[in-house]
Amino acid sequence: MAIVSLKIGERFYKFSCADGQENYMRTLAEGLDARANNLIKNIGFMQEGQLLAMLCLLLAEEKSQLEKNTNASRLDEANREITEKLSHLTNKIINMATDLNTLIAQQPSSMDHLKEK
Repeated sequence: MAIVSLKIGERFYKFSCADGQENYMRTLAEGLDARANNLIKNIGFMQEGQLLAMLCLLLAEEKSQLEKNTNASRLDEANREITEKLSHLTNKIINMATDLNTLIAQQPSSMDHLKEK
């Protein structure tokens, strides 16, 4: 287990992580630190707990937006698939109707039978 010191919002925190994960943890912390610094710049000084809570709220909002966008993408894909299937079925129905009309046209009508007599 490795120990890594990460700076978030002008404060340092020590975390344990799997060996080899230190750089990944640092990258994540850099993103949080940038957000924390932006909050402090826009809102002003916050106590440690309030700052961390605000960061959590921002991340929760981002997660919510990503989920909405992902769901919208899934809905768009489902709509495309349904549209393709409906188009395919429509073409099948048109072809069947054309074949049926051709068969009906080829059948002698009851009037044709009377004309022959």
